[in-house]
Amino acid sequence: MPWEEGTAPFMNSSSPRTDYLLVRLHSLGDLVMAAPAAAAAASLGTVAFLTRRELVPVVERFTPAVTPLGCETGPVALLKAAAGRRAGTVADLQNNPATRLAFPGARRFSMNRRLRRRILCLGASGGSMPYRAEEFMKAAGLEGDPVPRLLRRGFPDEGEFSVGLVVGGRWAMKSLPEGVAAELARLFCDRDRARVFLIGAACDRAAGERVRAACGGRRVSNVCGEGGTEELLTRLETMDLVVSPDSGPAHVARALGVKTMVVFTSTSPELGFWRHSPGETFMVPGVPCRPCHRHGGRRCPPGTEACRRRLVPAEIYMECSGGKV
Repeated sequence: MPWEEGTAPFMNSSSPRTDYLLVRLHSLGDLVMAAPAAAAAASLGTVAFLTRRELVPVVERFTPAVTPLGCETGPVALLKAAAGRRAGTVADLQNNPATRLAFPGARRFSMNRRLRRRILCLGASGGSMPYRAEEFMKAAGLEGDPVPRLLRRGFPDEGEFSVGLVVGGRWAMKSLPEGVAAELARLFCDRDRARVFLIGAACDRAAGERVRAACGGRRVSNVCGEGGTEELLTRLETMDLVVSPDSGPAHVARALGVKTMVVFTSTSPELGFWRHSPGETFMVPGVPCRPCHRHGGRRCPPGTEACRRRLVPAEIYMECSGGKV
């Protein structure tokens, strides 16, 4: 039984009333970008937010607070997770087959795929996608501040400069080259006496170990794959600085209020996930084929990898104000 607005399977007259039900199942960066929509909805009434179970810790950091509902994928799982609630407005910010089946009467996010194809074909000269956080609010029929914010519970240790360096990643062309990551870590250690933490998923553990080994005994720790989403949040919020490719951890760090440097390679802010911010974004100039893939890609279409091979660690370091941030 699909869930129309104002109804839910198995509900009765005593079921709790939810003014807004927002749905965004994945990914980590998109979920963070949905935080402003949740905040705008929370200013008007009660809010429940439906997402994958492993991402619930992120929703628990939304401010103002909303009710997180964890689920598995699939329309039946979505309905079970939302069962027992009556919603005045359902905003489907995922808009995939499962959410369309489960919530047929919902307001829906829809991107301009034609514009995205033009940008991927022509690069920055093809225009830019609307800012995703604003698009999520518009889809939900809401207005407000589009800056994603998460509740920060932890802070860096006084007297120690801590740097989080995100390594590896699902999309090879979007990741920092291991040599660049290793040289950045050495610069922060040698010039700022920093402690560097290599951050990534479990599948990035080997890459992190290679970067750590290349640092020659400096204070570099490979914490890739340690813990789940809650541990990632706790790790990031205790950093003084996070240097990352265009990735979910970068979105989380910035939303937590941590100084973040996003290094763009095969993607760019024109795809709508970031706003150009002086001192917070870095990219090799003069790469006309960027962006070349909506997610980053696993290979370079022209075969040059200019967006990655021309990265100079010292230039990234200096853009971070020599680590003094």
